[in-house]
Amino acid sequence: MNTQELVFEIGCEDIPARFVQVALDDLHARFLSACKDARINAEAHAFATPRRLTLLATLAASQKDLEEVRTGPPMAAAFRDGQPTKAASGFAAGQGVAVEDLFSVQTEKGEYVAAKVFEAGKPTAEVLPRLLEGLIAQTNFPKSMRWGDRKETFARPVRWIVAVFAGEQIPVEWAGVKSGNITYGHRFAAPAPISVSGHESYRNGLANAHVVLDTEKRREIIREGLSKVAAEAGGHVISDEALLDEVVYLVEDPYVLLVRYDETYLELPPEVLISSMRSHQRYFALQGADGKLIAACGVVYNTPVRDPAVVAAGNLRVLKARLDDAKFFWSQDLKASLEDYNRKLETVVWLKQIGTMDERARRMTKTAVAIASELGLETAVVNAANRAGELSKADLATGMVSEFPDLQGVMGREYAKAAGESAEVARAIYEQYLPKGADAEVPTSHAGACLSLAEKLDSLVGCFGIGLVPTASADPYALRRAALGVLRVLQAMEYTIGLKTLIELAFEAYDASSLKLSREEVVAQVSEFVSTRLRHSLVQAHPTELVDAVLAVGLNDVLSVSDRVEALSTIKNLPDFEPLTQGFKRVVNILKKQDAASLDVNADLLQDPAEKSLFEAVTAAEAKMQAAIEARDWAGACQTLIALKAPVDQFFETVMVMAEDDALRANRIALLARTRSLFFKVADLSV
Repeated sequence: MNTQELVFEIGCEDIPARFVQVALDDLHARFLSACKDARINAEAHAFATPRRLTLLATLAASQKDLEEVRTGPPMAAAFRDGQPTKAASGFAAGQGVAVEDLFSVQTEKGEYVAAKVFEAGKPTAEVLPRLLEGLIAQTNFPKSMRWGDRKETFARPVRWIVAVFAGEQIPVEWAGVKSGNITYGHRFAAPAPISVSGHESYRNGLANAHVVLDTEKRREIIREGLSKVAAEAGGHVISDEALLDEVVYLVEDPYVLLVRYDETYLELPPEVLISSMRSHQRYFALQGADGKLIAACGVVYNTPVRDPAVVAAGNLRVLKARLDDAKFFWSQDLKASLEDYNRKLETVVWLKQIGTMDERARRMTKTAVAIASELGLETAVVNAANRAGELSKADLATGMVSEFPDLQGVMGREYAKAAGESAEVARAIYEQYLPKGADAEVPTSHAGACLSLAEKLDSLVGCFGIGLVPTASADPYALRRAALGVLRVLQAMEYTIGLKTLIELAFEAYDASSLKLSREEVVAQVSEFVSTRLRHSLVQAHPTELVDAVLAVGLNDVLSVSDRVEALSTIKNLPDFEPLTQGFKRVVNILKKQDAASLDVNADLLQDPAEKSLFEAVTAAEAKMQAAIEARDWAGACQTLIALKAPVDQFFETVMVMAEDDALRANRIALLARTRSLFFKVADLSV
């Protein structure tokens, strides 16, 4: 197959770093999809720097020929008395064939006319202009802008377009910018035009113009540079992949240098220093072998310079100003008490419909204490949860958190320590915000876990209660993260408290009149929402049908759900599992038509040996199941169910459930209901 190289580059002003990877993945996927739709065989690699989004592709020289059968109107409408109607003539004309070439095909809807269409493939160069213009127009960014008098939108103004295929320029025009074969290197180090004829000239031209095109190569240069300067300072870099992901799209030609700052700043809490360096300056913090911060950081910059010391001095000057600000906020904040900051929360609105941040803290306190009590935790834990709840949001009114919002909770912990609060209380204040992500740190203290659950449940109950429900595209109050946080805390702490119980405890902390929904509605909706998050998590690693079977019997014990799914997964491939499932489905189907009025089985009414055998097996299984559940031995519980296969099969082979005698029939239905209840301890295998 004859193939040719395509170089396609969108050159623009610096795109925000957090937008680049999203846009690049979108551009790459849509390009391959567009080529497939256009019948062009394609392979492509995507690259990006702050100033460019690039596709280097290898494409077939022409489209594939198209040959397909297209269905038209029903035969009855297309021909009358053997003569074509306007419907037939119009369809034929639309497909570019003669009426005589139409033929009939049989479909699910009946007999229809059809045409065989052949379309010769065009040269790829003829297809590309429209295809590439569409790519630019549809590139997806979290936010876009307009510029000048243009209506088109992009993350930042587009300044040039490179479109070269098989060594020739492809005419593309978008937002008033016409494509060519000219790109540009580093804005300051090598701004001269670079002529492009193919992949090699493009790569080499940029490499010689201080642009490292490959993202992973830039990442590796930064890693190596940071390791080098960290070793120079006698320590190592504090791992921060999220910051590295951002910085790699802030530079085209990365360099790393060491910046040392005054050791007196180490008197500040470590998180304050890290946040000052990270959030505002994108610097990498360093620490020694003892785990303590070193008074130095790694700085990534984008321009080759004669004297790096000048760059270091400039960055130190900026960093010093930031650290001086942090030092000022720290000293000023300590002049007031946490109770003083709590009083300020009385005027800080959380959500207009349901009150202030002060009211939120009071609800969280009540809920955290209720959870700790429900779990039967020690009085000391209950008291710590209570005090931590009272102080949970105080740091939001401090100067430090106003300047560094990502330090909420961290500063609450530090100010609590400074105020003489217990280590348990200070820790719980910090842990209320954990976990902050799917694989992030979780609470390790009981008081912190209870407060964390209270914080997330307060958000879920409050937002659902006033109708602020997440949509497929928007979750402004991070309720999905809150739901996942509830699940992760319950699993990490191995709490067996029921989900509905938790939601009810959080609801009780609210003034019900402030919510639009009733208690029952809120509990149902939040339970379903959390259940959906749990299901999504579990189906990543387990068969969907097993996850659904477990969730079908309820989500009261979150901790046991994953254990039950895991246990079912271990027996799924046993020879008896599928027959057992079929037998259980028969049990459920019978009970759907006529459910049991009671689970009491009268042993004196058992006549057939098979029903006696099933009764004995179920009775023995109930004791084993109870013991397994108490020991949280779900593998043992599943083995107990497997042991019921033979007696269930034999029962259905020889016993007439719907006996004419009312008492006999009711007794057998009760026996099946007892059997079903055993299975429902683990899962509903009939779904």
